[in-house]
Amino acid sequence: MKIFNIIFALISIALFVSCGSKEKKADTPTGAPKGNGSITVDGIIAQEETTSNTITTTGNIIANEEVEIKSEVSGRVVKIYFKEGSPVSKGQLLVKLNDDDLLAQMQRLNIEIKLQEEKEARQKQLLASTAISKEEYDVTKTNLNLLKANVDILKTQLDKTKIVAPFSGIVGLKSISEGAIISPTTIIASIQNINPLKLDFSIPEKYNSLIKNGSSVSFTVVGQASPMKATVFAKEPKIDPVTRTSMVRATFPNPSGNVFPGSFADINIQVGDKTKAIMVPTIAYIPDIAGAKLFVSKGGKAVSVPVTAGIRTEKEIQILTGVNVGDTVLTSGILQLRPNTPVQVNIQNKVI
Repeated sequence: MKIFNIIFALISIALFVSCGSKEKKADTPTGAPKGNGSITVDGIIAQEETTSNTITTTGNIIANEEVEIKSEVSGRVVKIYFKEGSPVSKGQLLVKLNDDDLLAQMQRLNIEIKLQEEKEARQKQLLASTAISKEEYDVTKTNLNLLKANVDILKTQLDKTKIVAPFSGIVGLKSISEGAIISPTTIIASIQNINPLKLDFSIPEKYNSLIKNGSSVSFTVVGQASPMKATVFAKEPKIDPVTRTSMVRATFPNPSGNVFPGSFADINIQVGDKTKAIMVPTIAYIPDIAGAKLFVSKGGKAVSVPVTAGIRTEKEIQILTGVNVGDTVLTSGILQLRPNTPVQVNIQNKVI
């Protein structure tokens, strides 16, 4: 009886394992080969849709003008005239360096010039009466001119002790204090002109000819609920050979100062009127050295077809040639597909 129970238990286990194996075989996931060698994949039916011919990309907000405030000469800071984070005007005095030694040199030069002018006047009279030679007078006149030239040099050096705003804008946080000894490498603060602002972004090479000076750009930034508009005013005159993109710069007003340099922007560029076009998911698009292609299902087999692409969005790409309305475009298992591979297609509703 004990042997009979053991045999019955073994037969039950064998039947259970066999049933489980059949259930696993029946539940074949998408992309897995069937018993007849076919692959189950997803696909969509190509249809014409109304497309807005919009390029999507990203960019950065930069200041209209930006500069780090530095001194041309070394010296001790005697006075800081600006308030951090406040607006300043072009030519406004920001920082004053110690100029006591230069003022002393100027005073000495003025005295020397006065004495030399008196000497030159006397010698001019003597020269008129031929009491001295022309050469002797010329030496005195030259020395006077050299002293006056030294005054001009000192005035330039005195001007460099006054650091002024090169343009109107907002001054940032200062990195020095009064009494500090600074050099030409010391960053005092920064000034940024934020009205207007600039928008820098890049576009693929194929769209370069579509973007021109005056083109309108729509973009959004974090913290701003409504889209804003910028106008293209400059482009790099060449294509980057590494990224195959072209740099573009646009400008837009910022009177309220609510948009800040350094912000990230999501950009939409309208490059034409709305048209009818076949759009497919970008996952189905296969770039290749010999030319881009898609896989379509024909007669139960995967067929590779060369295509020409147009406008690309975040999720879809426009197909200009190679695919017709009604074709079944395969959207999954792309890496497993080869020409003439048998496929069973699960038609999906395209999600835009």
